[in-house]
Amino acid sequence: MEFISLVIFIFSAAMAAGSILLVTRLLEEFAHPCFRSLFYHNLFISAFGFYGIWGQFIIMALAGSRLDPEIFSTISVLSLLPGLPFLVFAWMMLIRFAVEASGHKLRNWFTVVFLIVNFGIIAALSLVIRDMSFNDALPLFKYYYIAAALLFATMAATLIVRGDSVSPGRSDRIALALIITGGALAQSLSLLLIHHSAWMAMAFVFLLFAAITLMSLYLSYRADLKPVRLAEPLPLPNGFEDFIRKNEISPREAEIITEICNGLSNQEIADKLFISLQTVKDHTSRIYMKTNVRNRMQLMALVRGMDTGTAAGEHL
Repeated sequence: MEFISLVIFIFSAAMAAGSILLVTRLLEEFAHPCFRSLFYHNLFISAFGFYGIWGQFIIMALAGSRLDPEIFSTISVLSLLPGLPFLVFAWMMLIRFAVEASGHKLRNWFTVVFLIVNFGIIAALSLVIRDMSFNDALPLFKYYYIAAALLFATMAATLIVRGDSVSPGRSDRIALALIITGGALAQSLSLLLIHHSAWMAMAFVFLLFAAITLMSLYLSYRADLKPVRLAEPLPLPNGFEDFIRKNEISPREAEIITEICNGLSNQEIADKLFISLQTVKDHTSRIYMKTNVRNRMQLMALVRGMDTGTAAGEHL
């Protein structure tokens, strides 16, 4: 059991880190607002998984045999509650991701209402279980998770499928909806069908991390994503040559900056300039370092702002 627990813990850590890294790369490549929401969704799910689930294993390993059973049961119940806020924020970011990926914007009141309702439910749950043993309280946690996870997964899947976004396109959005609902369903079945034991917890936490990893992998390697594209090619601003000299930009890097600002993807830039995709990525990384930006959107904003800055300087 200890060996299997260690293996699943290592896999969980690898999936958490990998999913966050993949989404970070998507943010740098495409700068789509939905990827920022997905980044925070993965981050909060990872926090819940390690704090709320693996925390139980740590408590059991360190103090389970040394504490009075009643005290240990109380500590186990109380340790589950602080993990629920991470879960609430993860679900909120999942809904936000679905709305943004569908090509729409979330209404301003959504965040406030969502947090008030869900934290109200958590407060009510804490009052109900405060005098319960761990074995009596656990079913309430399970049913709360199953109901909320299936509800929010269904909401996210419906929102993402009904959108009109071209990046990700409809077929990719359908695949994402299936991953979201399939992950929530698999996690719920593990809680319902596996008898309460360490096996149930390990199966659940593995499926929890697998869902966010599968979504990140699909977006990174299967989805047909397109960077933000301008309606017309961006003319070089008046201060572009000074910008190149100041930041020690090479001629090839200047070409890549121009094509990035015109909305071309890395592969399209590679095809147009007859260089490899990896060469484009290497040049892009150096450009970000030299200009002190983190992604394409910041670079485009920096280049676009040159005309404004030059005009202001001439006016003075």
